[in-house]
Amino acid sequence: MAGTIDFDSTLIRRGVNATTMSEMQLFVDTIHHRPLDKLLTDLPGLAKLSDMKFILAKQVLRKRLAELRGVEREQLRILADEVASGSSVWIADRIRRIFA
Repeated sequence: MAGTIDFDSTLIRRGVNATTMSEMQLFVDTIHHRPLDKLLTDLPGLAKLSDMKFILAKQVLRKRLAELRGVEREQLRILADEVASGSSVWIADRIRRIFA
C-alpha cells in the first residue's frame, strides 16, 4: 500500500477498521450518505484502502455519480482530477478510475 492513510476522516477510519460484514455495510452506508464535497476530500484516503475496500467504495461512488446530471458529474470529475493531481501517481490513477 502506498503511503500512510489519513485517519482524520470518519469515513476513512471506518474503511480501514472494517473487517466484519456489518462494519463493511456501515462503511458503504457512510459513502452513500456523505456529502459529495466531503467525499472529494476523502478520495486520496479511499484510494489508499485495500483493493477490496477500494473496489467497494468505487462501486458506491459510481452509483451515486450515475444519479447525477451530466454537468454535475463532469464538474465532480474535474474537481476529483484536481485532487488526484496533488497525489502520488498510484493514488491519482485510482481516483481517476472512479470517474472512468
